[in-house]
Amino acid sequence: MLVRYRPRAWHLVIVALIAAFDLVVLYMVLNPRVADDYRAYYIDRSASCFPRIASGYYPLGAPVSFVTGRNGYQRDTIRWCGFMAAKTDGIKSFGDYGILKLKFPVPDNDLLLTFSSWVNSSADKPPRDVQVVVNGERLETITYTTARRVNGRFVIPAWLAKRGDGGLEIKFEVPRIGPPGTNSEPVTLQLRLEALRVSVLAENKAVERPSPAKLR
Repeated sequence: MLVRYRPRAWHLVIVALIAAFDLVVLYMVLNPRVADDYRAYYIDRSASCFPRIASGYYPLGAPVSFVTGRNGYQRDTIRWCGFMAAKTDGIKSFGDYGILKLKFPVPDNDLLLTFSSWVNSSADKPPRDVQVVVNGERLETITYTTARRVNGRFVIPAWLAKRGDGGLEIKFEVPRIGPPGTNSEPVTLQLRLEALRVSVLAENKAVERPSPAKLR
């Protein structure tokens, strides 16, 4: 015996509401409204690290120690992304880059960036280049040929310092040195920073200024 069912009007209304709800959920899944940092790391995979919740506060001119137990400005406020927590040998990068963000009133003067660094390399391996990028502009290239310490000392022009949002974003781009492992993550050079300082250039000894051609 054929049973015929004629839905009532309110049945159709409920079905329509459920369908509309499903469409809204589908749209939100396909077009999520999330922060740019979240999208870059979790969705687009265009970023290799997720930013920490850090203020970036930095007293201009203060030396920063990334080594636990040593003197220096030790508040963990500038380690933004791509660096592990400070240990007895400094902070170590992971992924394609590490970023430090320093927030301070930017003066109308050239600045001087100095830091001490190491990489996991040796004399029997090819030279490794690390790009130092400040406020989105490539400042310098450091070449590491051994595992010995390399001290960076670079001038940041006033116009470049002013380009930032009330401070500096210092990005260390490291090369990939091997194919992806079992977790599909690329093998990258590990950069280790022990100390860093940004100060007004005029308050330091003479240092070579980078030519405009170097900034690209």
